[in-house]
Amino acid sequence: MPNPYDPQGPARPEYFGGRKAVLASIAERISIARQHKKSGGILIYGHRGVGKTSLIDKAISEVSGTEDSPSDILVISRRLARTTNDQELYQMLNEGLRQQVANRKNFLDRIRTAARSVSGIAAFELSISFSENKEEKTPYSQWRELVESLMNVGIILITIDDADFLSREAIGELKTIVEELSSTPIILIISGFIGFEEKLVDEYSPVARIFSGADFNIGKFSLEEVKEVLLKPLVNEKTSWTENAITLVQKVTSGYPYLVQCIASASYIENETIGENRVKDKINPAVAIGRSWLEHEIPDASDQDVISFARIASLDKDMLQSTEISRVGVSPPYIGRLVRLGVLKKVRHGRYSLEKSPMIATFELLKRGLSLSD
Repeated sequence: MPNPYDPQGPARPEYFGGRKAVLASIAERISIARQHKKSGGILIYGHRGVGKTSLIDKAISEVSGTEDSPSDILVISRRLARTTNDQELYQMLNEGLRQQVANRKNFLDRIRTAARSVSGIAAFELSISFSENKEEKTPYSQWRELVESLMNVGIILITIDDADFLSREAIGELKTIVEELSSTPIILIISGFIGFEEKLVDEYSPVARIFSGADFNIGKFSLEEVKEVLLKPLVNEKTSWTENAITLVQKVTSGYPYLVQCIASASYIENETIGENRVKDKINPAVAIGRSWLEHEIPDASDQDVISFARIASLDKDMLQSTEISRVGVSPPYIGRLVRLGVLKKVRHGRYSLEKSPMIATFELLKRGLSLSD
């Protein structure tokens, strides 16, 4: 089989492992939406490389049903790559909704053409034809018209990946989208960088409320999650991992999902058992895989800078007191160095935020052959 471990893109839903608490929360909110016609929001945030996009793809897969029996959940999924204002947000949602209505119709037409049964599969329909004078209506008005005219849709699921690109006005509209009364409940899942949740709480507290009880800072994998990620792609295959090899992958990568994929991809060998020695031998090839993405994050860092960064990362916190940093052996001059490198940001006197993904520290340790004891 082709190498099933791919660091260059999101994990395929059937290979996805871990994040059970988030997936359970999504399932719970879907259940509440069905039973009580109640909309809700879920926020996923974290440093780069922790698998936010993979998690969203998995969530969509979980609620979409099967190819032969799709669910009644209409999914609008977008990944942002530039600043998006409120008008553009609604235009994006309008286009997504109409596209999903058309996709369901095309699917049913193909099934009928193949003379297969469509029993139990309903078309997504609009009770009104989309008016010719839509240009005269605001994108928000068009959105309301489309949502209220939907038929045969149990839930609308909206996912917005990299929501950091939403403008202030667009962020404000998230509350409107979720909380406005609608005959069709809406579940909104958004993802953002590590500081996105704090930004919502500090600057958009009414918006943060829609994610109350369902905001998740995702980070490192546990050993059990690493094991699941490594073994899931190998179901019914002859390739296997020894327990010692799995433990070593967890140790070498510190559980960072992107690095787990790099090590797994480099170590993979078809129809054989992947042992501890093979993982050790493939650390340098794994580092080579990660270079294109991580090589230039801290190009001017010395070995001691990297070790200091790794010691701070070992605290597993995003907000740090200077006393905590000192306790892991990082002196004030090196705190200043890390601020200048962009690893840390001084928030206020004696308090710092971790700006670079701690995964970068682990990558640099591997690349340079360093350890925290150096």
